[in-house]
Amino acid sequence: MKILVRSKGSKEWKFAESVRTKAESELQRLLVESPSLIMIDEIREGVSPLIFALSEFGLPGSGATDIPAFSSEGDVAIIECKLAANPESKRKVIGQILEYAAYLWHMGYEEIDSRIKKSNGKSLSELVEESVAAGWDEELFRNGVKKSLDSGSFVLVIVVDEINEELRRIIRYVNECSQSAFSLHALEMNRFQADKTEVLVPHVYGISAKPPAGERKEKWTEEKFFDDLGKRNSPNTVKIAQVVYKWSLDTADRIWFGTGAKIGSFTFHYLKEGKTISVFTIYSDGKLMINYGWLSRKLPSETLEKFHGMIHKIPSLRQIPSDFSKWPTVRVEALKNLENLEEFKKAVVWLRKRLES
Repeated sequence: MKILVRSKGSKEWKFAESVRTKAESELQRLLVESPSLIMIDEIREGVSPLIFALSEFGLPGSGATDIPAFSSEGDVAIIECKLAANPESKRKVIGQILEYAAYLWHMGYEEIDSRIKKSNGKSLSELVEESVAAGWDEELFRNGVKKSLDSGSFVLVIVVDEINEELRRIIRYVNECSQSAFSLHALEMNRFQADKTEVLVPHVYGISAKPPAGERKEKWTEEKFFDDLGKRNSPNTVKIAQVVYKWSLDTADRIWFGTGAKIGSFTFHYLKEGKTISVFTIYSDGKLMINYGWLSRKLPSETLEKFHGMIHKIPSLRQIPSDFSKWPTVRVEALKNLENLEEFKKAVVWLRKRLES
């Protein structure tokens, strides 16, 4: 491949010389700095662009994968870098990347989050949030990652400086002849340089039409949610949820329906400076979840403690602990008493006033 470059305003074209990648760490660095170099949304249908990647994420019993990467909606990619000169760039790398995927499969979000926080000092959601524009939905991301882990619907990418025919043939076979949840791809990174200008030409192999993580993209609707709620619960539970939902429509900045494959949900959101404040969620299996785990990352500790104090005074919610790293859950029936329901509403409205102050 020949590449010609010239400076803006110049009439002279110069040949860019091919740059040989000396170490796999060079490829790792490029992709951690710019995970969007992997045009993941173009090679696998329904997957969102990668926006954040980690270097050397340790896995139990399986060493450390080069790069795990994430999209804003919770798609998960596993990236392994190999040089053409490395004999492992052929067959062995396939076994390595599948081994990494097998260890990630069914791993809990909390375990991954804990490992990342231990090595980086920040949680996964905090690191991702730093890489996205305003309006990112942490709840959607967290649920998306969970579903990717549960289903094993990973995008596996082997990054090489030069692809060989054997690797290309294996990738085509895996994607076209299997019904697996994951998809396998290769990214060839050709680098060139002319004077002080560096050119990078990525070439992806292995386009796949496999859908990501089951039904993650399909959001529930009001009609579908309450229909499922009615099938699973008593008429009294449905009535309470309807009252809370109608009040939420008038009070929240946004009602967000979930994307669960089996259980529906709607979440009460406030918005502040483009950031989502997720307060509580009601599920179609009749559960009410107080989103302390998310609130603790967005609110001052004093505000969260006062909010919990108001929640804790409600007799039917008194069992909710003050562990703000958790997402405590009770039955929707906990709000069947009108007085308890009104106190719950007051606490949520109080939270808005604190956000506005």
